[in-house]
Amino acid sequence: MYVKNIVICDCEKQYAKNLLQIFSGKKVAGIRLYLFDTVEEAAEFSEKETIHVLLIAGEYFQKLESPIPAKTCFLLTRELSEKAGAGGREIYRYQSAEAIWNRMMEAEKQCIDKKYFPEEETEGELIGVYSPIHRIGKTRFAIELGKRLAEKEPSIYLNLEEYSGGNLYFPGEQDQTLGDLLYYCSQERKDFGLRISSMTGQAGKLDYVYPIACVQDLRAVEEREWLTLLECILDQCVYGKVILDLGDSITGLYSILMRCDTIYTPVIEEAAALAKMSQYTENLRKMGLEEVLEKTVQVKMRRKIGAGKKK
Repeated sequence: MYVKNIVICDCEKQYAKNLLQIFSGKKVAGIRLYLFDTVEEAAEFSEKETIHVLLIAGEYFQKLESPIPAKTCFLLTRELSEKAGAGGREIYRYQSAEAIWNRMMEAEKQCIDKKYFPEEETEGELIGVYSPIHRIGKTRFAIELGKRLAEKEPSIYLNLEEYSGGNLYFPGEQDQTLGDLLYYCSQERKDFGLRISSMTGQAGKLDYVYPIACVQDLRAVEEREWLTLLECILDQCVYGKVILDLGDSITGLYSILMRCDTIYTPVIEEAAALAKMSQYTENLRKMGLEEVLEKTVQVKMRRKIGAGKKK
């Protein structure tokens, strides 16, 4: 599960401790809270970890020679009319902790002026992994790609294949699957971003949601449901990269490929495989889907020695 770091940096120690205690009591999945008394401590922390939400005293902010990098910054002010400057979001400190928390959560996904806090969030990138050639290591490639991307920014892997490989790739038991995530999305829940964070497993730093196990359930998902889910993830979650491991059985495969920003297509240098790839390419052209080809990056795979040979 990807973690969001919330940092409180305030000159009033007891006040800050009380805030931290109340915020901690909410026990929201995927959130870690940190408390610092000085700007120096907060700045040192930012060099080691990403600060997703910074709640800082207005007095501290005004005296900063250089900004503390944060996705979102809120300034604790002493007067309702106080202007703490620099485009920061103002929160009146002398109100309930519940009101402060709600204000932070409502605006958490928005970044302040990028001049002062340059790590502005942008819509995530949708990466498809698909090939008309089977049994050449496509899923392993997709997961390894996701792991590498997750080293740089929050990423999530979704398997949309008929047969995902089960516990080989997704060890452990999980009650909630991609089917449940589709349901939550259809309910238009406001807590979708937090809901997905409570459902994910993790491979290294890469988040993943357990695949739909029943083939019939996977095939029953409509094209609009897949596209709506992807938009929910891109719009409401923290992920910079969403990796889709795509199979032939899903409804709306070509629409999903069209929606992807980049498509990786594993291939191998074998006659039968090249013939399938040629047929796939020609079909896309006949359907007027040349855009899919323009976004496609072919990845040459090496089949293991002896694979596919009869004994």
